[in-house]
Amino acid sequence: MSTHARRQSSDAPKDNSNNQSAHSEEQMHLFQIAFQMKSADLPSDFIVAAVKCALEFDGVADLLRLWEEEADQKERDEIVADIQDMINACAQSGVREETAIRFNDLDTIAKNIRTFKDGLLSEVMGRGGVSELARLTGIPQPSLSRFFNTNTMPQRSTLLKIAKALKLEKVVIEAPWLK
Repeated sequence: MSTHARRQSSDAPKDNSNNQSAHSEEQMHLFQIAFQMKSADLPSDFIVAAVKCALEFDGVADLLRLWEEEADQKERDEIVADIQDMINACAQSGVREETAIRFNDLDTIAKNIRTFKDGLLSEVMGRGGVSELARLTGIPQPSLSRFFNTNTMPQRSTLLKIAKALKLEKVVIEAPWLK
């Protein structure tokens, strides 16, 4: 056996120990980011969910590190919204909600997203505003602002959280052709 081969085989247990140490260091770094997020007044439920997802999925951990490194608040808010999307995706398996939104409703929403979101925002504003909705749902305020200010199709999980927080039996879809 060559000297190089012996060195590699004798280093194998050290590499495993180094891998475990590196993994522990990465976990500690995620927890440090969590404390920074708490200092930035992000909701505790969001932070816990983000760290749990980050411990399972490298992509979420990458977003947390990106948030930590970003100085621009607007960019940080966008990253928070992306993290929330990932949390929602992580939570899809096995989660059951009492409030139901029929898939037929989602087709109607897709046809007139802006009208739907404006109607829902009006309901939210009448019940304390976006900040109150953020508190009730655990969805960060920047994520909710992005939700209401874009013309993208809402995620079913987001609609369910909003409907549950506002105690809506169904999501009201206001469209001009329905009046």
